Amino acid sequence: MQELTCKIKKILIANKLGLDDQFINFFKTEQQLQQLSKLVYELKKQAATQPLLTEILEPNLTDNKDENLTENAEEINTSQHELDLNETHISAAQHNISESDLNPLENSLSKLAVDNENKSIQKNLVINQNLDISKNQINENIQEKESNNSNEFISEIDSAMNIDKIIVENELQNTQQEQQAEIDKNRAEITDVFNQRKVNNLKFQVDNARAGQLYHSKIQIFSAQNVEDIEYLAESFKFPNDVFYFDEITQSIQGQPNQADEFNFSFQYRMNSEIYTGQCRLNVIADPRSLWKVIEPEARQAFVKAHTDQECIDTPYYQLIAASRRGRSHEHAGSFRDDDFSLMQIAHSDWSVLAVADGAGSAEYSREGSRIAVEIVQKEFQRYLNEHTIDALNEDIKQWQLDQPQHADTQRIANKLNQQFYNVYYEIYRSILMQLDQLAAENNVATKAFSTTLLVAVVYQHADKNLISTFSVGDGAIAAFGQDMVRIMNVADGGEYAGQTKFLDRSIHQELGSRVKIGCFKDLKAVLLMTDGISDPIFETDAGLANQQKWLDLYAELEPVLQQDQPEQALLEWMHFFKTGHHDDRTLAALYKKNSTH
Repeated sequence: MQELTCKIKKILIANKLGLDDQFINFFKTEQQLQQLSKLVYELKKQAATQPLLTEILEPNLTDNKDENLTENAEEINTSQHELDLNETHISAAQHNISESDLNPLENSLSKLAVDNENKSIQKNLVINQNLDISKNQINENIQEKESNNSNEFISEIDSAMNIDKIIVENELQNTQQEQQAEIDKNRAEITDVFNQRKVNNLKFQVDNARAGQLYHSKIQIFSAQNVEDIEYLAESFKFPNDVFYFDEITQSIQGQPNQADEFNFSFQYRMNSEIYTGQCRLNVIADPRSLWKVIEPEARQAFVKAHTDQECIDTPYYQLIAASRRGRSHEHAGSFRDDDFSLMQIAHSDWSVLAVADGAGSAEYSREGSRIAVEIVQKEFQRYLNEHTIDALNEDIKQWQLDQPQHADTQRIANKLNQQFYNVYYEIYRSILMQLDQLAAENNVATKAFSTTLLVAVVYQHADKNLISTFSVGDGAIAAFGQDMVRIMNVADGGEYAGQTKFLDRSIHQELGSRVKIGCFKDLKAVLLMTDGISDPIFETDAGLANQQKWLDLYAELEPVLQQDQPEQALLEWMHFFKTGHHDDRTLAALYKKNSTH
């Protein structure tokens, strides 16, 4: 009984039968296990059959014990007959019992009894049960008839049981081996189906695909042997989705994936009149744009700034248009836009002022520095370009002879105007530094925390003459467009390393004069000011900035945008273009002359 208890305990612990946790927990204690063992043992007795008793050899006893043995044999036969009757009644009763009448314990025991699916194992289990029951019956009869002969009789029975136990174990082992052999056979068949007639020394390869782009690739073959006349069977190509397909006409893989992926596809091909199976891997590279996150800045920060800004000032003959947006690098980092701009049309005049500024990315509050810079530009020129100043400037401009740029009068007027504007730019420079110093003291930070660049263009538009004065500190670009002509109106400041530039600070005090430019044109179609977020991806190098054709190409691209009904919104959308490696804030301000068809 103890051995049976141990076996049941191991079965419950392994739980290969998938028994309920509630059932297993119920039999965790030794007392419950003992009760279950008794119940199983009783079931084994009731399910016992007689075949083995006919195979048990009678013990070779002495003459004076023959009579007792005869009586024992008769009693055993009687007991076996009774067991047969009991078995018949039990079987009939089992058929009459419905599943709904079984309690949880009986259901779990039934599950335990039918767990072994192999019929040969069930048969040997019954043999074991018969041996146990027969042994008990014989022991009872022998104790009543002849206690002295019982040991020899039981020994014979034990020997027979041991033999049958070995037989059962051997059959169980053989069955398990047969099952494993069947599993191995099935796996081999599956592998053979997939790799049907596969040529191991042929390797196939296709180009990588890119998400969001049309894909077209021939299948490349790599082999140590000379491979010729391969015919792909179009209907055999199997892809994990319907995005890709094999085009029989071009003999290539085609499709347009929408997202990154990597997978294997299979196909069949004919070579040397034989059909083989091939396999190839296809990688879909993610669209770089999809990798950028858009994260909002943390709340309750100082100097909050909108992620985008745009403006348009319309006049009878031209428009002032500007737009600015947060760069992808700032979106990904969850930081504010550092760029800013300002536009101003002096009332009742032909004078306009445009300014753009790019706050230093390494400066904590540069977004406020750029805003203050363009705001001061607007205030200072609004003060300077009053009615009396404008009249004096207009008179001087009339003396500028466009067809004689080297004439003494022209040089005198140019120098005079340049000095006047220099004085304004100096006041702007001084005012910006004073305000940034004050703001830094209020926030207990260094002034460089508000570092920014600044580009300014003051434009006079007249029917036969156009003047432009510029001031610049830092990178970015200012350009004036005439008829098939471009003039760069600033020299961008660069550093020793890429991305370095100069900012509005006291270090540039002695060189302010070299940062002021002036020019006069007969026909001025447009003026563009842009931060490096636009100039860098378009021109990339100093040589690119000096390339006239690149500027003309840019103007040709921008002109339809500036002619839209809402040019400021169209410009904002245009500047969201994607260029690998260029993800800074982008700001562009333009003075655009209306054409006759607009």
